[in-house]
Amino acid sequence: MFKGIAQYFAGVGRAMGVRAGRGAAHAERLMAYGELSRVDQAIPALRSEVQAAAEAIVTEAVMAEMRSTPIADLTDYGAAVGPLQAAGFRTVSDLIGHTLGSLQGHRGIGEVTAGSALQAVATFQESAKAHVRLLPDPDNRRPSDTRLLVALVKYETVVRDFGTRPAEARIRFDDTTQRLQQTQARTRLSDQVFSVSAQNDLARNCEALTAEFRWIASEARGLADYAQRLAFDPKAIWIRYTDNSASFIALLESLLPARTIAKGALAAPDLRGGLPAEIADAVEATRLDLSLMTANLRKYQVFGAQYVVCQQRVLLGDDMGLGKTIQVLAAMCHLAAQGKRHFFVVAPNSVLVNWEREVKKHTKLSPIIVHGFDRDDELQQWQRDGGVAITTYTTLARLADKITSVDLLAVDEAHAVKNPTAQRTQAVRKLCEVSGSVAFMSGTALENRLSELHVLVTTVQPKADAEVVTLLKQVRPAPAEVRMRLAPVYLRRIQADVLTELPDITETDEVVPLEPDDLQVYRASKDNLMHKRLAATIGAGNRQSAKFDRLRDLLEGYRDDGRKVVIFSFFREVLDEVSLLVGGCPQIHGGISAEERQQVIDRFAAAEGFGVIALQIEAGGVGINLQCAQVVILMEPQFKPSTERQAIARVRRMGQTRKVNAHRLIAQGTVDEALVRLIAEKAKLFADYAHQSSVADASSSAIDAGGAAMEELRRAVGAG
Repeated sequence: MFKGIAQYFAGVGRAMGVRAGRGAAHAERLMAYGELSRVDQAIPALRSEVQAAAEAIVTEAVMAEMRSTPIADLTDYGAAVGPLQAAGFRTVSDLIGHTLGSLQGHRGIGEVTAGSALQAVATFQESAKAHVRLLPDPDNRRPSDTRLLVALVKYETVVRDFGTRPAEARIRFDDTTQRLQQTQARTRLSDQVFSVSAQNDLARNCEALTAEFRWIASEARGLADYAQRLAFDPKAIWIRYTDNSASFIALLESLLPARTIAKGALAAPDLRGGLPAEIADAVEATRLDLSLMTANLRKYQVFGAQYVVCQQRVLLGDDMGLGKTIQVLAAMCHLAAQGKRHFFVVAPNSVLVNWEREVKKHTKLSPIIVHGFDRDDELQQWQRDGGVAITTYTTLARLADKITSVDLLAVDEAHAVKNPTAQRTQAVRKLCEVSGSVAFMSGTALENRLSELHVLVTTVQPKADAEVVTLLKQVRPAPAEVRMRLAPVYLRRIQADVLTELPDITETDEVVPLEPDDLQVYRASKDNLMHKRLAATIGAGNRQSAKFDRLRDLLEGYRDDGRKVVIFSFFREVLDEVSLLVGGCPQIHGGISAEERQQVIDRFAAAEGFGVIALQIEAGGVGINLQCAQVVILMEPQFKPSTERQAIARVRRMGQTRKVNAHRLIAQGTVDEALVRLIAEKAKLFADYAHQSSVADASSSAIDAGGAAMEELRRAVGAG
C-alpha cells in the first residue's frame, strides 16, 4: 500500500514538474513575442526616420524662404500688406506662430486683414514646399542633409541584412505556439499523473518548446538590437552618395508618402508620359517581379518597365539621362523571373562594355558580349545557357540568320536603324520577327523628318495600326494626333517632368569675334562645310584663336573652383589642340576601343579636383556617364540638336548632384551661326511630334526641318 501511495505522489510530483515546464515554455513564448514585436517595429521606425529627415529639410528650406521674402510679396497671395507693414512686420516669417486673435491685437489690423494674412502665409508655404529639392549638395554638407543620407543608409542596410530572417522567426514562433497548444490540449490529466511515459514525453516536449522559444527570442533580440545600434561614418556616406546619388534618390522616392511627393519635394508629375488613360491604367496594372534586380528604381522607371512588358513591342523614347537601360533591364528581370532565358541587346560598339557593366551592376542576369573573332562560339553559348547577349549592329548583320528565338530584344540608340534599306536595319527587322518582345531605345527618335519616326515605328511594330502608318506619311499631320496614335507603341518622358530634383543647368552661347588672322584663314578655307567649321574653331592652328582664347579663360575660372570639365568637338584636330592647351588631358575618340574608353572615364572620375577630358562628340556623346563633371564645353555647334543634348546629358543626368554649366562656342559671322539656326528648326520639329506636351499645330518648315536654315547654311559656306 505504501508503495502505491509513494508512486502516486511521485506521479503527482512529476505532473507538477511538467506543469512547471509548460509554464517556462509560456514565459519564453511571451519573451519571444515581445522581441518579435521590436523587430516588427524596426523597419517602420527607420522609414519614419527617413520621412522625418526629409520633412525637416523641406521645413528648413521653407523657413529660409520665408525669412528672405518681404512681407510686401504677400500681396500676390491676396493679403492686405499695408496694415501689416505699419504694425512692424517685415518678412513673411514674422507672421509664423500668429493666430487670428494675436494679429488683431496689433493696431490697425482687423479681422479681415488678419484672416487674409494667415491664408496668404499658408498658401505661400505650400508654394514654397513645391519648389524644395531633396538633393543633398556635396559642396554644402548641411547637418539636415547628413541626417537624411544616414537615415537612408540605415534603412537600406537593415532591410538588406534582415532579409527573410524576421519572417522566418515569425513562422517558427507561430508553429511553436501551435505545438504548445496542441500538446496541452491532447494530454489527459490521468496520463499526466499515472503514465510515466506520458510524463516523460510531456517533459521533453516542454523542454524542446522552451528551447525553441528561447532561440526565437534570441534571434529577434539580435535583429532588433542590430537595427538600434547600427551606426555609420557620415563622411563615408557622403562619398557613397557622391558616387551613386541616383540610388539614394530612388530609395528616397519609394519611402516618401504620396502627400510629400504631391507637394513637390520629390515630384514626378508625368511618369505616364502623356499616355491616354486606358493605356496608362493597363500599364500600371501590370505586376512586375523585380526579384532579380539589385538596384532601386524610380517610379517613372518602374512605369517604363511595365510599359515594355505590357505593350511588348515598343519604342522607349525617354529623354537622355533618364535611365532607359535600367528600365529595359527591369523588364528582362521580370521575364526571367517568369522563366524566360534569352535576351538580346544590339548597341553601338562604343557602349558594349557599358551594357555589360550595367547588367552586372543592376541585375542577377548573366551578360555575354557576342562580338569579335569568337562571336559564333559566344552565340552558341548564349543559345545554350541563356542570359543577356550584347552585340553591335555590324556583328548582328553577320549573326541575324543564326538566331531563331529571343524573349526580349533591346535595340539601343535605335535611331541608327531609321534607313529602311540599310543592312543594319534589315538585320534588326529579322531579329524583331523572332522576338517575343521588342524594346527600341532612343531619346532622339525624330531628328530630321517625320518619315524617320515612321521607319522606327513600323520596324518595332510591323503590324502597326494602318491609321498610324497613314498618319506618319502625311505631309503635315497634327502633332497631338500623332502622339495619340503612337501611344500604344511610343513612350517618352523628359527630364523636366520626372527628374525635378536635378540641379540647375546654365547654358551659355559664347559668341566670339574672329581675330584678323583667324578670319583670313577662315575666308581662305575651301568652300566645304567641314573645312569652314574647323577653320572657325581652330583658326591658324596656334591655339590663339578667338575660341581658344575664350576656352582658356573658362578653364582658368573652373580650375580655381576645382571643377571637372568635359570638352566636346567633332574634330580630332581640335581635341589635340585642347590637350596641348591644358598640358595634356585624356581623350576619347573613335580610334580607341570600348574597354580603353571605360578605363579613361574611370581614371578621370577617380581623380580629385580640377580636370579636363576631351571627347569627339560622335564617339563620346552616347553611352558614357560623366556625372563626376560639372562643366560641358561644346567647341562648335553640331548638325543635330540631339547630338548636343546627348553630349550635355553625359554630365547632367540622373546621379548628378551639382549645378551644371554648359558653354557653346560660336564664331561670329561664320557657318557656326547658320548651324545654330538650323539646330533650332530641328528642335522645333522634335518638340512638336515627339514630346507629349500639347501643340496646336506645326509649321511646314518643321515637317522637314532645315528648309530656310539649310539654305542659309549653304550661303554661309559659299560666302567664305
